[in-house]
Amino acid sequence: MSIPNSLIIVGSGVFGLSLAYALSLDDQFADKKIILVDRWNFESSNATGSVHNPAAANADTSRVIRRDYPHGPYASLALEAMKRWRGKFGENNRYVNQRLLFSGVGSSLTTPPKELETVNYIKKAYAISCEMTPGGRDAIQVLDSLDEVRALLGNTPSQPPYLPVNKDPSARDLRGYISNDCGWADAGASIEWLRQEVIRLGRVECVVGQVESLVYSDDQQEVKGVKFVDGKVLTAELTVIAAGARSSHLLGIPKLCDVYSEFVAYIQLTEEEAHELRRRQWPILVNCHRGVFAVGPDHDNCLKFGHFSYSGIVDVLREASIQVPTRPDGWEAQQKYWTDPRFGFGGEVKVSALGDVDDYENPAAQRALADYRLFLLELLGPTGLQGVDTLGLDQSDNVLNNIANRPFTRVRKCWYNDTPALDFVVDYHPSYGKSLFVATGGCDHAFKFLPIIGEKILALVLRKRGNTSVSLPAGVEPSLEELSELWRFPVELLQGE
Repeated sequence: MSIPNSLIIVGSGVFGLSLAYALSLDDQFADKKIILVDRWNFESSNATGSVHNPAAANADTSRVIRRDYPHGPYASLALEAMKRWRGKFGENNRYVNQRLLFSGVGSSLTTPPKELETVNYIKKAYAISCEMTPGGRDAIQVLDSLDEVRALLGNTPSQPPYLPVNKDPSARDLRGYISNDCGWADAGASIEWLRQEVIRLGRVECVVGQVESLVYSDDQQEVKGVKFVDGKVLTAELTVIAAGARSSHLLGIPKLCDVYSEFVAYIQLTEEEAHELRRRQWPILVNCHRGVFAVGPDHDNCLKFGHFSYSGIVDVLREASIQVPTRPDGWEAQQKYWTDPRFGFGGEVKVSALGDVDDYENPAAQRALADYRLFLLELLGPTGLQGVDTLGLDQSDNVLNNIANRPFTRVRKCWYNDTPALDFVVDYHPSYGKSLFVATGGCDHAFKFLPIIGEKILALVLRKRGNTSVSLPAGVEPSLEELSELWRFPVELLQGE
């Protein structure tokens, strides 16, 4: 029973495609039937290779690849994945090294956590980073004030230079640290490359079609396969649901994942500006107090701005001892979208020449752009002293000041599909024996694990089918047992079915 003779994987995103790749490399599946299903035609007749869906959740110019986590298991996984990104997964500029500025608001990183401070999230990540970084604390640069952050970026202090600098470690201020073991990946190009690798290996059959529902045995005790919207049926011994934002719908479990969209915005830099930022070793900027991050310059010389997911914000506030309710149940509101082929996908939002959102019926987009502008002005904005004689003390940086005030040139929707705890669900559905496996809940932060997540999923698929010989290499953390517990299926959601 440990090796299924046939598999259907629904979804060619991070979880599904990486699993197909892992299966293609495993000799145990050399003679097994493996079908990878997705509603997007990656290999259309006029394409020379694979073309990613430009509106999919994994379609992105610059996805953050970081190993800095306040949660040990994910920090270890990210460190393992980082080594692969710096190998063939990241070749041809699919991965770019860029240091990371990780920040929050509160007391000094050198002091214990205090209630109501978002910097606690950073302190926890900093402690883990010190353990994982060769040289420990001495190798990590701490920025213990907003002025130090602005100085690192090349900007003036946030206060006029003639005022005393606040050095009180207990005072509330923007504080953080620099991690040099980070970067970003061209997500669209990475998905295209991995898809071509799967095709090259020749073990997986790729099928284009939208899955409408699961197919069950007569006694409803097993899943036999999937049914498409056109009525076509595919059967297999094992069905894997890795359908991103559609997973909850296909499984009929409304609260398995929180599905909603946020807005991502871009600012276009000139060639000279992008060159200058790279010369300064410009970092990825993450402010967990605002719940905003900025990545780039990317290959198109753009800076990208995004929001933390709701679950990500809850995670930050939990470290600050602030309890936040879960998002309102949007399941009923989502029902009307399930028949819309665009649901769960991103899309362009119209902006004017001045960077304003043209759709004024969309206040969420307006709020997002306002958040990004405040984030920019805090770090890159002028001090307001231009034109005032400050006896040479004002070191205004016109490059940064101009970027801080520049209109957004592009806005798009990005879909999230994450669990309340931000832990993935990678486990068998308990109601159907070993015929239905679920791999979902990763839209918020799974992409960085693309090089290794398929191996972990496959190991759990086999281990839970009774193959006790399956294990991860010695010294690799977290262990398979830890992952099994961390990513278990939430059986409590099935109560009352």
